[in-house]
Amino acid sequence: MDNERQFDEFLGINTFSGMSESITEENGDNLYQATYYKDLITIFNEVSLEPEDVLVDFGCGLGRVLFYGNSRHYCRTVGIEKDSQIFEELLANRDMYQSKFLEQEDRMHFHNTDAAEYEIGDEDNYFYFFNPFSADTFKRVLKNIIASVKRAPRDIYVMTYYPTFEYQKEIRDCRYFVLKKIVKLSGYEEDPDEKVYVYHLSRYFV
Repeated sequence: MDNERQFDEFLGINTFSGMSESITEENGDNLYQATYYKDLITIFNEVSLEPEDVLVDFGCGLGRVLFYGNSRHYCRTVGIEKDSQIFEELLANRDMYQSKFLEQEDRMHFHNTDAAEYEIGDEDNYFYFFNPFSADTFKRVLKNIIASVKRAPRDIYVMTYYPTFEYQKEIRDCRYFVLKKIVKLSGYEEDPDEKVYVYHLSRYFV
């Protein structure tokens, strides 16, 4: 846990209110739970982004994935967070981060909205999910992503961390995504579900 705090201090943010166990609300949404930094290192060793890429985190919570991704790859980022209270904390983290990592204001955007209501940007091309909401909402978001590729052809990558059976079924059933790789994380030996599935949607598939 000390290493986790050191990463927060380096980034100038506070994401520790998200280290508790995930709780599912009645509407199927999950309360914020942060991805461990040691696992983010592993993920971004396997999935390398360029400065022109746009990383979108649905249910981004306090922004750990986005701030780490931006600091490491200088990629553009978009955070979608529905919970208003968490969103206020996220904006505080944004301000602290941007005071330390200068000139990132135009490369980082955050939206306090329902995931299915977010209009996928024409340049959004990497999407991260840590089971933030119900499988039905996930299905609607996937449809929005596919529609955006039809509108603005480009390759898409979807990363699902510790995906539920329902999430896996939804992404298989839509038949546009191909499993590109599986990234095993730190707890994999004790829990085989501790992994990230990376899916690819080719611009030529839609």
